[in-house]
Amino acid sequence: MTKHLKTEVVRGTGIGNGGIVGKLRFLHTSTPKSEKKGGGIEVERARLQEAIASVEHSISHLQKTAEEDIGSDAAEIFAIHAMLLEDEDLQEAMERALLEGLSAEAAVEVASSELSSALAALNDSYLAARAADVRDVCAQLIGELSNKSETGNASANEPYILVARDLTPSQTVGLDRSTLLGFVTFEGSPNSHTAILARAMGIPALVCTGEFSKEYDGTTALLDASGGELTLLPSEAEKADFEARCAKNAVLASQRTHFLNGLLDKPAITKSGHQILIYANIGGEAEVDAALSFGADGIGLLRSEFLYLSLDRAPDEERLYQSYRAVAERMQGRRVVIRTLDIGADKQVSYLSLPREENPALGLRGVRLCLRERTLFCEQIRAILRASAHGKVALMLPMVVGAQEVRACRDLIAECMQMLSERGEKYDKDLEIGIMIETPAAAIMCRELSHEVDFFSVGTNDLLQYTLAADRQNPHVEALCRENQEPVLHLIANAAEAIHARGGWIGICGELAADFSLTQRFCDMHVDELSVSTPYLLELRERILECQ
Repeated sequence: MTKHLKTEVVRGTGIGNGGIVGKLRFLHTSTPKSEKKGGGIEVERARLQEAIASVEHSISHLQKTAEEDIGSDAAEIFAIHAMLLEDEDLQEAMERALLEGLSAEAAVEVASSELSSALAALNDSYLAARAADVRDVCAQLIGELSNKSETGNASANEPYILVARDLTPSQTVGLDRSTLLGFVTFEGSPNSHTAILARAMGIPALVCTGEFSKEYDGTTALLDASGGELTLLPSEAEKADFEARCAKNAVLASQRTHFLNGLLDKPAITKSGHQILIYANIGGEAEVDAALSFGADGIGLLRSEFLYLSLDRAPDEERLYQSYRAVAERMQGRRVVIRTLDIGADKQVSYLSLPREENPALGLRGVRLCLRERTLFCEQIRAILRASAHGKVALMLPMVVGAQEVRACRDLIAECMQMLSERGEKYDKDLEIGIMIETPAAAIMCRELSHEVDFFSVGTNDLLQYTLAADRQNPHVEALCRENQEPVLHLIANAAEAIHARGGWIGICGELAADFSLTQRFCDMHVDELSVSTPYLLELRERILECQ
């Protein structure tokens, strides 16, 4: 069968690191065949509602599994999937199809095609990325209605490399990791939800720029995720050389891990004597232990959206308090910066009935939404204040553009303090209050804003794309974001100077904080804190120790 096949190198974009050797197993999928004509509107509507309830339960299980095993970023993906089931556009599209006499399965197919096509065509990467999520959720609905799964069959008793046209997040989390070595897809992107999950799960993967024949199914291949290559039918010499290189790299990686672990308790002080605190970005209590094990000096960004995204109603003050308190206590006196609710843009919740917007990234989000939804906002503020009695907690406001917003928020914080005092609740009366510098307006007005707060935290992801008017996730302009960082660095330097003049401190919590080529620049600016994802903590500590 393989006599006419030849050794071939397929290139693409690697996800994760490392190299693996294994047999290829193609994912053989079969979309369930469904009757187009329904058995009556009421019958089909009831079937659809039953399927939705079942998939909701399944997604809830995936979300819990992802949070426990992978982390909050992964769990948030499934929180978005849960919300998609309640999406008005999807619901209306399915209902229209049912009214036309289609079966529930056919109605879901029509709605999926209609909505995913509309989203994919939008000139907005946040919304266009939801197209894959719509297809995933709808495929689960169709599978439930047909009592079949679209996951397909690719598992084996021996370790294997999975090959698929694409993988959905639900398929990725459902893969049997006891035998899965890695995977290769012909579609998707390195920034997709599936790619995010692969990195979090430590699965080497490759998004190919071209395809290869299914006749390679069952043959041996070399997957080099670091180099972005897949070698099909390697010779024995190539295989031996690759395995030797992988073994050598594994030894070097082990030695490096041992070296980095030796830096765990070493303060991050430059050679010139400037100390920088190294904080972790996390999504909740489940990630605290990992952050501490990697030597986090504190939490620079506790994303508070997860509870809001994972529930069908807003969490109340008590539930928020218990969540924040758990993090504060486990950090044992280390600072925990809690960002207030940053819902909006790509993070929508059905129970808030947010208005439909042409450009959600520039719309009602962050502090703008909180000042409109004051009851919701005050519940969170009181929860944060109460948690401050159990550790060193700071409150941070996102998406600020001017001092007026900050003053309005401080008025609400003062009201919440008064209410807690009347209730006899304990809280830190000197709670640090800060803002994110993530809009050009805030960066430009940093001197005025420095009079209103105790600290700045620079969200470089949004600041970069808003300053350059370029979506960093748009492949057509992402190079602009990589090659034109100087304007943003200039804004950060100005913000550092402004807040230091007032006796405050400044941190950076966006992706540039983990760009080691910029660490010396941040040291020169006398940045006080850098906050990164947990896996970068030790390498960042090493880099700071090397800086002047």
